[in-house]
Amino acid sequence: MEPENLILDLEKILKGIRLDEWEIYLVREQGTAVEVKEQNIESFEKEDHLGLALRVSQGGRLGFGYSTDFRGASLKNLVAGIFQRMKESDTDPDIVFPENDGQTINLPEIYDQSFTERTDKDKIEKAMLMERSAFETDSRIKRVRECEYQDSLKEVWILNSRGLNRKGISTTFSLSVSALAEQGMDAQISSEFDWSFQYGMLSPQSVGRGAGTKACDKLGAKPVKSAKTPVIFSPEVSGELMELLSYALSGENLWKNKSWLKGKQGEKIFSSKVTIIDDGLFLKGPECFAFDGEGVSSRAKVLVDKGVVKNFICDSYYGRKLKKGSTANSRRDSFLSPPSVGPSNFYLLPGHKSQEQLIAEVSSGFLVREALGMHTADEISGEFSIGVSGQWIERGRLERAVSGVAIAGTLRELFSRVAEVGSDLKFYHNCSAPSVLIEEMEISGS
Repeated sequence: MEPENLILDLEKILKGIRLDEWEIYLVREQGTAVEVKEQNIESFEKEDHLGLALRVSQGGRLGFGYSTDFRGASLKNLVAGIFQRMKESDTDPDIVFPENDGQTINLPEIYDQSFTERTDKDKIEKAMLMERSAFETDSRIKRVRECEYQDSLKEVWILNSRGLNRKGISTTFSLSVSALAEQGMDAQISSEFDWSFQYGMLSPQSVGRGAGTKACDKLGAKPVKSAKTPVIFSPEVSGELMELLSYALSGENLWKNKSWLKGKQGEKIFSSKVTIIDDGLFLKGPECFAFDGEGVSSRAKVLVDKGVVKNFICDSYYGRKLKKGSTANSRRDSFLSPPSVGPSNFYLLPGHKSQEQLIAEVSSGFLVREALGMHTADEISGEFSIGVSGQWIERGRLERAVSGVAIAGTLRELFSRVAEVGSDLKFYHNCSAPSVLIEEMEISGS
């Protein structure tokens, strides 16, 4: 069934029922996933599915359901099931769906019109070229694993009983690979990843060489003595720290007393070098889209301005709870679950110095390139204790590989000690940051 016809059928059913409000969310995703190993196809998968999610409210109660069966009887059963479950839910006066804001946002940059013209052969060759490039980086690269190409075309329809009616489309292409380097008895593995909205912007050679170079740089890694020293976090690691920080800037967590930034709005908490933005229209970020998971028009928000906490991200529900309104931060992982508050493209505003320039400013310090155990950090308090590896800096140059050390602290302390922010912003996921120089941290080593 064509999506537009499905929407018309469901609208007829909903308009025939006594409801306060309703919302239809429809998503179609098409894509390919290719993995190669030793220049052979390890796996090849294609997907093309259409999913429906429905939210309704009646008498202050909210109901949710989803389906991939779009026959008339099945749609009626879906609605009936939602009503039955909704009777058991609590009432809440702040349940609300957004109105049509009248904006039309066109983002041709996030849609590659040649998506359907790309052949399977082209996609397989892109993955194979990436694998060859990893091997060609250095003779010490002995194995290449998880060499994958993926693409996705996503179409979204959202409409509700308050006159909102949105449609959007985007394409995403990505490459990822892991390379294993060996030297004597030492073996080290590292990965690289890149993505784009446009097929032609991906470079298999760069991704393959990146993984190979990182793996070789880790060879001979040893612990260092415990010390207080300047630390530079690479974009891979600073992005993970930003993801942890995003929980504290969530309006949902603020309302639930799960944010360590509660009561800090308007206060200078971080270094003046720290400006944090959430922008659903940022073309360099993977979550760039015209509207959020409820259909609210995307926009840029400054959450932290030169160290001062300015704002928290909200969807319509928590925006109403906090009397702030939606900030276009309703996110949907899939049609299988209701939308929730989440960052769009959440990033630390880059500075003007390259990572090489930041390294050159450090007489003795530590460049952190990988972190282990970030998932164990406490989202509510902002406390973390993680294992890290990277390279030791002496006299402004990278001297030797380092592993087997740990760092611990709080996000408040860490971001208050930011001395410089680099220019090398790269999105490995939707929370991102450039290289970040911390004036001093204690590292626990041998």
